[in-house]
Amino acid sequence: MRYAAICWTLLLVALPGFAAPLTIDGVAAYVNDGTIMVGEVKEMIGPAVGELQQTYQGADLQARVGELYREALEDLIATRLILKAYDADSKLNKPAVEKHVEARVSEFIQERFGGDRQEFLKALQAERMPLEEWRRRLRERVIVGIMRNRDVDSRVVISPREVRAAYERNRGDYQRSERVQLRVIHIRGGTNETDRAVRKGLAESVAGKLASGADFGDLARQFSEDPSSAKGGEWGWIVLSDLRPEMAKVIAGLERGKTSGVISMDGDSYLVRVEDREAAGVVPFDEVRSSIEKDLRRKESRRLFNLWIQTLRKDAYIEIVDSVVP
Repeated sequence: MRYAAICWTLLLVALPGFAAPLTIDGVAAYVNDGTIMVGEVKEMIGPAVGELQQTYQGADLQARVGELYREALEDLIATRLILKAYDADSKLNKPAVEKHVEARVSEFIQERFGGDRQEFLKALQAERMPLEEWRRRLRERVIVGIMRNRDVDSRVVISPREVRAAYERNRGDYQRSERVQLRVIHIRGGTNETDRAVRKGLAESVAGKLASGADFGDLARQFSEDPSSAKGGEWGWIVLSDLRPEMAKVIAGLERGKTSGVISMDGDSYLVRVEDREAAGVVPFDEVRSSIEKDLRRKESRRLFNLWIQTLRKDAYIEIVDSVVP
């Protein structure tokens, strides 16, 4: 049996952030008549490892890197199986697929480099990536996408009944806290006693204008020092519990269409108008229908994808090289 002993500890120290500056490579898996190298897996998980290092250390970090490694290896194995299925499929219009690959190359250069091929080649050189290697990787991604769309995504069917059933089954996940739609006028406090008194008086004057029927939006554009002033003080929908207690207490007693008096917080003055409000409760089905359907489609796509890969594995030779996980 073909076997290459890969020490997991050495693999880990070769990953970014580990102390020993070792550069190693070896076979991670045999798939049919080809191999997947450890370096390919390391390259795939490199960015995610960097993120993990910001949160985890020691054995916990190594365990999570191990999970990433195994998941990435399975993804690479799946890619090899899909590419083999593509090569063996006599029904596909291969010339059309290859033309699509070339079109994607041109689109990429146009989108990223404004169509400047020389700049594109310079960027590849800076990354030490041969053009043919880059083209091979792009071709594989395109082919995998075409195959997956044909054999998986095109077969995903989610009925309206399934979407409604998922909503009813998980109503507890669609609870909404009480929220209000607000407009706000914010007048900052002064830097000394005299200035503070003047600005407090300005806030009271604006409150008087509002009480006399002046338009809240017009006064916000004129007097508010909040970033929302250009939009007439619009804050949009805010969960009531997310507001400062001083403001939330006042707003809780305001009916729709009513305006508060001056609210003082940290020396600043606020005037708030409740444009609309919604009581706590279950989010209506129509508001979450689209997101539920997308979630169901994603899950069904993943299920069908796994079944597809299991079928491809039955006729394949796969040997994952044993690793020693610390």
